[in-house]
Amino acid sequence: MHSAYGRLSNVLLSILTTAFLLGCHSTPPITEGYPFQQALQGKTLQQVLACAGNPLQRREEGAVTILRYYREAPLLEESMVSSKGSRPTVHHGCWATVIVEDHRVERVRYHFVPSSVDASNDCEEIFATCQE
Repeated sequence: MHSAYGRLSNVLLSILTTAFLLGCHSTPPITEGYPFQQALQGKTLQQVLACAGNPLQRREEGAVTILRYYREAPLLEESMVSSKGSRPTVHHGCWATVIVEDHRVERVRYHFVPSSVDASNDCEEIFATCQE
């Protein structure tokens, strides 16, 4: 009888462990296809600088210019309201990399910090005034 209970407890423990691990696993947020990100395609370098401002980093490699912007979430956004006050959430932000080739935006990439949090609103805010 002890061996049957032992096997049953091992099976239950195995099932619970698997369920826990699957519950904790999540796919990373999508970093492509946002409206302001797509609206930058084809804009000139001067248009990007005029609407988004000066980047934190600017690097030129031949005909390619790379602009790097960063925006953190506002402090109030990092606090979640609960039934008895508020509790802190994950501090997050977003790096936006604008790749300009021959003076036109070729690609815009978002990188969320941390990568497990969807911080697309932070990157989109960088380019909010870039709409036509």
